[in-house]
Amino acid sequence: MLAALFALGTLAWLPFLGIGETASAHEDCPHFDLDDLFASIEDVDVIVVGELVTEAGAPAIDPEAYLKGPAIAEALPLSDSPTDCERAVLAAEGSRVLVALRREGGGFQWPVPAAFFVIESGVGSNSGDNPVSLSEDDLVTRIREVSGQYAVLATDESEGASIDWLRVVLPVTLAAIIILAIALVLLRIWHRIDPEG
Repeated sequence: MLAALFALGTLAWLPFLGIGETASAHEDCPHFDLDDLFASIEDVDVIVVGELVTEAGAPAIDPEAYLKGPAIAEALPLSDSPTDCERAVLAAEGSRVLVALRREGGGFQWPVPAAFFVIESGVGSNSGDNPVSLSEDDLVTRIREVSGQYAVLATDESEGASIDWLRVVLPVTLAAIIILAIALVLLRIWHRIDPEG
């Protein structure tokens, strides 16, 4: 009984200590601010550079590179379900974008304006409350410094190959066999010189 009361008392203190709030932090609208990138990157599931496309009648992002999240080669569909969050106005189909997204069901929540950068002539611009325009390189570099990721998708099957059997494995195997044979010959010679050694 005493243990149960102690547990209830401990749970009541968790939000006050700031421990229990992480689960509910992901419930509100995504936060994205280049001046607070640590919190911003933590608040989204995927940050992707890609092209705005339409798939099955809905907008999606065809990925080119990932700055956060698993590098999935398929287009990332944007959910059109109702939300209380402010929604970014999408650019024209075919536009290059850098977008920070949260997962929602089988797709991704519609991005908020601050997390949707349209890249034109090497400059990324968003339309948040405080619009930001940065060169694509600077924008990617700033996010990369915090996320530690830049995953580019393979453009063909040869880029995904991890081992070149003919030019790497075969020569290394032959070299190992030759070294082993030389070692065995030297060991046999040594035993003839010093049979007890």
